[in-house]
Amino acid sequence: MPTHRPTINRSNRSRWRGFAAAGLSIAMLASACTSDEGAAGDPDDPTTPVTNIDGDDIVLTSALLTFDGCGDLLAHLQAEAGERVGPWGLDPNNGWWGWGMEVETMEMEEAAMDDAADAVTTTQASDGDASRSGTSGTNNQEAEVDEADRVKTDGDRLVVSAENTLRVLDITGDEPVLERTINLPDGIWGGEFFLDGDTLLLMTSGWTETPLDSSSDVARLPYGMPTAQLHEIDLGTGDVVRTLTFEGGYLSAREIDGTVRVVLHSAINRFPWLFPSNEGANEAATEFNRELIEESTIEDWLPTFQITDDGGTVASGTTIDCDRVHVPADFAGFGMVSVLSIDLDRGLELLDASAVVTNGQTVYASTDQLVVATARWPEIDPMTGQFLGDDDGYRTDLHAFDISDTSRSDYLASGSVRGSMLSQFSLSEHNGILRVATTDGGWWSRDGEQSESFVTTFDVDGDRLVELGQVGGLGLGEQIFSVRFLGDIAYVVTFRQIDPLYTVDLTDPANPVVRGELKIPGFSTYLHPLDDGKLLGVGQDATDEGRTLGTQVSLFDVADLDNPTRVSTLGFDDAEASNGNREFNRYSPIDWDHRAFTWWNGEAFIPTSWWGWDPATQDEDNGTELIVVGIEGDTLVERGRVSHPGNRFCEGDNGVTVEPLPVEPLDAASGDAEEFLVEDDIAVEPGFEEWCWTYTPEIQRTVIDDGVLYTISDTTVSAWDLETLDAIGDPIIWDTQY
Repeated sequence: MPTHRPTINRSNRSRWRGFAAAGLSIAMLASACTSDEGAAGDPDDPTTPVTNIDGDDIVLTSALLTFDGCGDLLAHLQAEAGERVGPWGLDPNNGWWGWGMEVETMEMEEAAMDDAADAVTTTQASDGDASRSGTSGTNNQEAEVDEADRVKTDGDRLVVSAENTLRVLDITGDEPVLERTINLPDGIWGGEFFLDGDTLLLMTSGWTETPLDSSSDVARLPYGMPTAQLHEIDLGTGDVVRTLTFEGGYLSAREIDGTVRVVLHSAINRFPWLFPSNEGANEAATEFNRELIEESTIEDWLPTFQITDDGGTVASGTTIDCDRVHVPADFAGFGMVSVLSIDLDRGLELLDASAVVTNGQTVYASTDQLVVATARWPEIDPMTGQFLGDDDGYRTDLHAFDISDTSRSDYLASGSVRGSMLSQFSLSEHNGILRVATTDGGWWSRDGEQSESFVTTFDVDGDRLVELGQVGGLGLGEQIFSVRFLGDIAYVVTFRQIDPLYTVDLTDPANPVVRGELKIPGFSTYLHPLDDGKLLGVGQDATDEGRTLGTQVSLFDVADLDNPTRVSTLGFDDAEASNGNREFNRYSPIDWDHRAFTWWNGEAFIPTSWWGWDPATQDEDNGTELIVVGIEGDTLVERGRVSHPGNRFCEGDNGVTVEPLPVEPLDAASGDAEEFLVEDDIAVEPGFEEWCWTYTPEIQRTVIDDGVLYTISDTTVSAWDLETLDAIGDPIIWDTQY
């Protein structure tokens, strides 16, 4: 038995104490039990439940375990962990998080298209609306499901999150004005949020080396742990009203009808493992670590929280009640995915929390279901390196929550699909049917079989996601690069050298059918639905050999599912910039973040950045532009470009010189160029060698409000007349760590 294990104060596990004073009604998130009715305890420590799993106490289906109390949940976790613990604790791929010290041989040391119109995202206005009025929103995957983002506006304010700072701009006047800067504590990052009147709900990520539970006797976590923070901020005063900090990492958030669902992932073990310093110590370390698990309490497994306001810590404890924790019958890792429900209209008020014992990576939500997906490698014995079980393939686990009730999020069902997903766009729920696009095989395949992509449909049967149908054979030897589900149709783009665009008919979910295939050079990384059977693709042009050539926009006619065609493409003269002596690359943040795209009144707003290098002269430069793309008939046309200022840095023996780079208008109507400095010049004496480079923070978001176009980067907000693309005032530039 370990004799130097850090202990936890078990005398007071009444969580959420002080909540009435905090003014938060989250009684349903009460403490995880430590003395459940009917749970047998250790007679030497009645607060430590030691309960054998009893079939009468556990509801078992093919997909779900639920528990009557904390004793049963603890016993299950101990049993699963006991089978899998090794000399290095629990496999990191199965959700390990803890700390450890080396152990010498035998010596232990102390450790501490229902139709396309319904599928169009919230940023799209009707094509026939020529009015300058209106405000764009986040480019969401699903209508009526708002996604957290780092830039949002309510038409009066434009709020930008960059680094650990919020900047609030007043956009009601002729020019935008920086109204307020809200600095958040050091050591946090991320900064996605929702905006509701004067209240802003901000989600960030961080790190702690101190346990969040103030009742813990552990003073410091030697290796720390990730945290997620929810901040309620009053934009009127700039005050952070209160902050909820949770153990674990922030994944994503959605808002539907005023209810926000925040999805977190945490590792549910925080044990002081002892690690072997050589192979001879493996057995001893494994035995020691197994004893840690056998002596664990439920508090060692459940994630914790802490509430703070300007007066300090208000409350702390465990986050999830045991009867709201669910476990897939098929082992899915030692992580925990928690879904928190928050009433946005009442600030940081938690309505409900539920969890499933699994790992989590990708979040998708419709108005009725929230799905968390995670990649699952086959289990490997930590001692022998052999595969455990019959399945040695790469799969994606799916865990669905019912969110049709705005006051709660109920764990619904689990399932698994072969292969890996690209992103949240690989998932879609329609009329109760879950559709998933995956790629199987390729470099991760143990047998090296050729990759192949699939579209698979699932229905809920009790507590299981049951496969209804599947169609494969898409993109043999290729990977999925983009997916869009629209009503009963799926559009799938795969790529290796040539880009096939597939149209998949899902009218009969039990029998999905590939209707059409279009092979073209290049690929699309984002697909956006338009009216009249059209689809807009943003991605990369490429040679027939698969070498990318730069950002390209494509217009597809998919009205005939059996014969999809590409009717127009638009590049941006990158071939001319990339002459015989120059390397050139243009890319767009849309390639990895759909929220960078805006569609407004029949035009696409495409932020791009470029980098160039001339091997002959050794000169390097870069820049960022927003390109406005319109459609005339069936032809894509470029309407204009705007750019942000950059800076030239020269480092020499006497410091760093920062030279201003002008904003060069791309249209004569844009007016004279202006110069802007981010930092003061530091003179470099003549004769000293210096190395110079340029840096231009990328335009990552665009917002439109009442005829004004705003372009936003990590350091700059610029305003432009939407019709003429003339600059409105000077760019607003702030200091940054860059």
